Amino acid sequence: MDAPAPLKRCLMVLCYGAAGLLAAATWQDQVNSRWRFEAPFERTRLTRLVPLITQAPETLITANTRVVISLSRRRLTLYQNDVVRDEFPVAIGQDDWETPTGEFAVRDMRTDPVWQHPITKEAIGPGPSNPLGSRWIGFALQGQYHIGIHGTNQETLIGEAVSHGCVRMLEADIHTLYSHLKIGTPVKVVP
Repeated sequence: MDAPAPLKRCLMVLCYGAAGLLAAATWQDQVNSRWRFEAPFERTRLTRLVPLITQAPETLITANTRVVISLSRRRLTLYQNDVVRDEFPVAIGQDDWETPTGEFAVRDMRTDPVWQHPITKEAIGPGPSNPLGSRWIGFALQGQYHIGIHGTNQETLIGEAVSHGCVRMLEADIHTLYSHLKIGTPVKVVP
């Protein structure tokens, strides 16, 4: 008497599965005998993988990140998952060069940026004389002018309205902020 078709398929799958396991074991024995390992392999169990699976990759850490800049308070607040992660003092735009208000997104991120004076067009490369400091986070365009969050070589002016529309931060603070942002991170500037 022949076995029904579903049973035959099940037996065939079991046979192929067993053959695959035997082939894998044989291959591992050959590898171990060809290579002399100083330390034996430690077999990984599923329970050891659980912590790795539950840790969010870096792209998810920045996915729920946003920045709010309060011009009146002269503070930048970094939020992650709607919780304040950090808050920093900032310098903002001076009269006739005010920092624009509204909702924006990070458009450009640079390390050691080159600064071009908005009036004379003189370019200043990376280094201690660069007014942008060591990090640039661009978030808006006003006509031909790029507006961003950046470090500064004049840290004593943090808290003042002295820039050409940009948001200046202490060098240590811009490094912290830069490490939490990516292109597309929302930036909201409020009065």
